Amino acid sequence: MGLDDITIQSIIFRVLALLIIAGVQGGVLAGAAGLLGDMGPRYDNRLTILPFGHIDPLGAIGMILFGFGWAKPIAIDAGQFRIGRAGIIVVILAGFVALLATAFLLDALVRPALTSLPYTAGLTTAAFLRTASSLSIWFALFNLLPVPPLTGGLLLGALGIRVSRQAQLIAAAILLLTVATGLIGRGLGPAYAALAPALIGG
Repeated sequence: MGLDDITIQSIIFRVLALLIIAGVQGGVLAGAAGLLGDMGPRYDNRLTILPFGHIDPLGAIGMILFGFGWAKPIAIDAGQFRIGRAGIIVVILAGFVALLATAFLLDALVRPALTSLPYTAGLTTAAFLRTASSLSIWFALFNLLPVPPLTGGLLLGALGIRVSRQAQLIAAAILLLTVATGLIGRGLGPAYAALAPALIGG
C-alpha cells in the first residue's frame, strides 16, 4: 500500500474505512476502560462509536495516503482499574479484537452486496468492503506497536512513563515517515499474511 496505488476511488474507500475503524476502535477502548473502572474516556466524550471525536489528523493522513494510520490518542488512567495496571493489556487487546471482528463482518457482507445490489453498485460496494476489511487488520496490527500515539503506546502510561505532547507529535511524524517508506508494511507483512486468511480469506 502506498502512493503508487492512490486513485480517487482508493482515497474515498480509505476515508470511509477510517470512519468505521476509528469509531469502532475509539468506542471500544473507551468502553473497555470504563468497564475496568476508568471513567475518564467517558467524561472526555470518547465513549461513542461516532468517529469524528476519534480522528487524529496525522493518523488520518497516514491512513488515506499509505493505508496505515491511528486514531486520536485516548487518555486512560490505568491506576483506576479494578484489576490493576495490567488491565491496560485488556484494553489494548479489546481494541485489537474489535478491529479483527470488524474485518470479519465487513468481509461477510461482500457476498450479500454482490447478490442483492445492482451490478455496478454491487461491485463497488464489494470492493469497498474488501478494502475496509483489509485495512481493519492492518490498522489492528499497526496499533499494537508500543509507540505513542498508537494504542500500544498506552503501555507506557501504565508503566508510569509520561510522554509529553511534543514527544508524541515527534513520534507521530516518525511513524508517518516509516509508513511512507514502506518499512511498516514490510515489517507487519508476515503477521498480516498469517492472520488475514482466517478472517477474510487473504
